[in-house]
Amino acid sequence: MIFVYSLIFALVLSLFFTSSIKKNYITYYLVSIFIGFITTVYEVLRITSGAKLYGFPLYLEKIFMRGHISIAFFILVMFAGALNSKWKISRKLLSIRAELAIIASIFIIPHSLIYFVRFIALKLPEMINIGMIPTLYIGYIIVGIIAFIIMIPLFITSFKKIRRKMQNGQWRKLQKRAYIFYFLAYIHILLILLSKKEIDLLKLSSYTIIFGTYTILKLIKYKSNKKAKLNYN
Repeated sequence: MIFVYSLIFALVLSLFFTSSIKKNYITYYLVSIFIGFITTVYEVLRITSGAKLYGFPLYLEKIFMRGHISIAFFILVMFAGALNSKWKISRKLLSIRAELAIIASIFIIPHSLIYFVRFIALKLPEMINIGMIPTLYIGYIIVGIIAFIIMIPLFITSFKKIRRKMQNGQWRKLQKRAYIFYFLAYIHILLILLSKKEIDLLKLSSYTIIFGTYTILKLIKYKSNKKAKLNYN
């Protein structure tokens, strides 16, 4: 349910505060950075000194640190380019697509860094001592690292000042790597869910339906655009 609530929050914020995000994007970036900083500080304290949150603050911390809110914003970025551009919801999302991608990237950075540190400093030595390294665990860590590396240039070139310094063809070519990132993000989530002792079929089916629907819509739009270009020529 955490993911569903995150997706609803991201969707409501994007559709009802479209103009605000467009005009005051720096404020939204700063708020996102602040939230990321606070959750990172808490995770560091939790790892080093056993600090604990309880109740609703802990619930919120999980939403941000576990990547739920970031994935929710990335899903909106994905569907903005897959839905019919004539629809009102598509126009709204497309108008702030770059801003949403930046917010999503800001939120995913603490998640990626903390979990990577936990893997290197805590989990890996423990698994080496035991002499057992779970394949799925290593799999989703490696996939997550690759996805994060691919995301960084996409994140940087989403800023308008950076984009203006690039040639349009060069920028579009780079942004096509987003499809690889989306695919790896799904595989990362899939491996995490499959590595659990009890597989959450609701989560597994929800993510599969969302990413599967996006893929189908994107292919339909691609074929439609290709056909329109052929007819135009």
